[in-house]
Amino acid sequence: MKEHNEARRLFLQQSFGVLSTISLDVPGYPFGSVTPYCADRQCRPVIYISRIAQHTRNILADPRVSLTVLEKGDSDDVQARGRLTCIGNARLLGPDEDDAPERYFRYFPGSRQYAGTHDFEFFRLELVRLRFIGGFGQIYWIERDEFLSENPFSPSQEARILQHMNEDHVAALRHYAHADSSVVMVGIDSEGFDVLNSNKKKRFFFPTPISNMDEARQALIAMSERPA
Repeated sequence: MKEHNEARRLFLQQSFGVLSTISLDVPGYPFGSVTPYCADRQCRPVIYISRIAQHTRNILADPRVSLTVLEKGDSDDVQARGRLTCIGNARLLGPDEDDAPERYFRYFPGSRQYAGTHDFEFFRLELVRLRFIGGFGQIYWIERDEFLSENPFSPSQEARILQHMNEDHVAALRHYAHADSSVVMVGIDSEGFDVLNSNKKKRFFFPTPISNMDEARQALIAMSERPA
């Protein structure tokens, strides 16, 4: 449905949200903190947080959390912007469980320096339900399975696409991003791809979803031929 696509689009465009946990120090009350995230291969939020942080201590005691993502905009009326609240359980990722950590480091390269320090750990939000507000009169509950979207590319396929684009098509990446400085592709999925330009994420959506390597190639070529 349209609202499911709009909710996922908002989630994929942004890169941080307000993580609300259940407080240990003020029992029963919510505790909010700003937290970066990236999407895993099923469009679930992955966060990287320190065990010494208050929100991590809260999660380890009670995994029930929410992550609220707000649409960027120039309007002073924040209530006119879209927002999405992801409700779920934060689960600690085991060592080498999947490629979520490496994917996160691509999106937030500066966070690599935290590895092995301050007891930083990866958590995945196992979604239960989502609340999407797209504007006045556009308010919906979204079920987990309606929101999730499987990435059609394996980790190795995604790595091949990124390497090819970053090594052989630098001009095309700059064309996509309307940038003269360094642009690096960091992720691709069925609905679009992400680049970092001066360490700022930019999301680009395909006109129609793709499902394999050949469709990815055709979509990227078509976008590179659009007028800047």
